[in-house]
Amino acid sequence: MDPFLTSDAWRELSGDYSLSTGEVSPQSIKSLPLSELLKEESCRAYMEWLMGHIGSPNMSVAASMLVKRMASLLVAPLLSAMTYYNRGIGVQLEHCRLFHPDASAVGTAFPFMALSAAEVTAPETRDREAWRAMVVRQLFAERLTPVMKTIAAAGSVSMAILWENVMARIAPVYGHGEELEGELRQRIRDDFFYMTQGCSGEPFGMRKNPLASLTELDENRRLRGRSKRLTCCLYYQMAPEYCLKCPKP
Repeated sequence: MDPFLTSDAWRELSGDYSLSTGEVSPQSIKSLPLSELLKEESCRAYMEWLMGHIGSPNMSVAASMLVKRMASLLVAPLLSAMTYYNRGIGVQLEHCRLFHPDASAVGTAFPFMALSAAEVTAPETRDREAWRAMVVRQLFAERLTPVMKTIAAAGSVSMAILWENVMARIAPVYGHGEELEGELRQRIRDDFFYMTQGCSGEPFGMRKNPLASLTELDENRRLRGRSKRLTCCLYYQMAPEYCLKCPKP
């Protein structure tokens, strides 16, 4: 195992996002690798189960909540590793397993994730931009985007909603670096700009960059995620309130 995956930095980072390394406990009430969600029949079956398990009124809400949770479990920690620690965590979908412990024991019915294997990369001194593009492409175009497309089809929900759900988990990763100094602060700015403005849709497996319209400038002319969403994540349909950034109220 790569030393970074046993480091205190990764232990703290993965713990913050409920992402574990290793095998899933046999006591979990349900588990499946993300590769199963590429199959329409398996994806629909899991989402039908998830809909009942989390109390969703329909498949569209279940699909939206699933992608939002996946973005928290996988996208946020892997992008944090890329930007804050200069480490790319390369994973295959069959090695990313969603699992559900007993909700009464962990306080949520939503899934957790375990990585049974991962490949760690680091940039060459003068070639970080090419490395960054590879890390982003591997995470999105080669992994997450195909799964999102299957979920969108099975749940009859738009990709625009799902991408904004992903952005809701990306923006906080890059929203707390202004108090830092020097190279790391600049890297946070550069990586966020690259993903949201500087690259095409190709690293995301899309025709256009799906994050490009989901940013704004703050009062200090710094790029950040939008303070109000363009789409509704549908959470209000399973809760007595709207999200703080919901465009509906």
